[in-house]
Amino acid sequence: MSFTVLNPASEAALLSSPFAPADFTYCQALSEALLKDPQSRNFPDLIALGFWLRQAHLKPLLAPYQVSDFFRQPLGLVFHSAPANVDSLFVYSGILSLLCGNKNVIRLSSRSGGSSALLIEKIRSIADAFPQQNARFQLIQCSHQSEQLAALVAEVDARVLWGSDQAIQAQRQLKMPAHARELSFGHKFSLCLLGAESLLKADEAQFQQLLQLFYRDQLTFSQQGCSSAKAVIWLGDIAQVQQAQQRFWPAFTELVAQKQPLNASEQYQALANAQQLIMSSDTQLTLTQQQSLSRLAVTRLEPMFSQQHQGCGLFLELAVTELPQLNTMLTQAHQTLTVWGLAPSLLKNWLGTVHTGLDRVAPVGQALSFSPDWDGINLIEQLSRKVVCSI
Repeated sequence: MSFTVLNPASEAALLSSPFAPADFTYCQALSEALLKDPQSRNFPDLIALGFWLRQAHLKPLLAPYQVSDFFRQPLGLVFHSAPANVDSLFVYSGILSLLCGNKNVIRLSSRSGGSSALLIEKIRSIADAFPQQNARFQLIQCSHQSEQLAALVAEVDARVLWGSDQAIQAQRQLKMPAHARELSFGHKFSLCLLGAESLLKADEAQFQQLLQLFYRDQLTFSQQGCSSAKAVIWLGDIAQVQQAQQRFWPAFTELVAQKQPLNASEQYQALANAQQLIMSSDTQLTLTQQQSLSRLAVTRLEPMFSQQHQGCGLFLELAVTELPQLNTMLTQAHQTLTVWGLAPSLLKNWLGTVHTGLDRVAPVGQALSFSPDWDGINLIEQLSRKVVCSI
């Protein structure tokens, strides 16, 4: 694959002061370009991105970083390596870096899908109106072995690596300056915690809302997003959990049948993956199939689940009577925990005892919401410099 710049710049890329008004205006223009195009309706990730890019959202989000007793300055040149599983994810870290005043070069995966192509088209469409921002937000495609890529990485002030653990290790073979910072976001496995008693007590409106929110979290990207749950944890006694499952899964299966997010190939992959997990496990796993969904009852979260689970409508199910039962099962691979039907005090008391695993806890429906804090790393702090003046 040759080294290709997807949005050529008409001006040289120059650093900017963090949170410059013109950069917020650029984000607003890209937001409007996405939200006004009827094609975006075919890609939920682009609709979410369009709303995230609005000035009305970004300015309050970043306001806390603009009040300090030090000077915030850009890092310089930042290289981003985008993941293949969620096409639009590269924009989030790239835009936050742009707003920090940096120059950015983003390598897109050759496996990027339809939403990525539309997104690139919209970025190109506003390039002439924002030449300085376009020059600081360059998109490329090339192989990992490209000499031009190696030369680029050798000059960066930071790099942001997204992808599988193997892909990140491979990209680390490219040398960068000693002063450069590296942020890496490797393979993660996320969970959803549901209170069985609360689900049984929920009225129909609350229950239907839960189904919609759960669907948005897990199946927007066919469970391929790192923050989409691949395991559902039920909290309650045996009878409560069984009754909650009997209410939840048939209704959710019906919702999935209406929306049809999973194709035949993905459904086959989920079934084959379930059989693979059964053969690899040291414990007995029970498989249940309901139309396009596969469920695998487990007695604990085994480390191999996080490596071998492939999504596509396969849900592991674990029942616990107390939250501390999870502590010894959690690992560094466990990223997001979405929660529904638990008292905040119960949840916070437990989280204080969790020393390994879980970088993020959010309500069901917010799994895919992007913020400056990701995988326990604050992107604004890491993609900018603090200049402390004690005079």
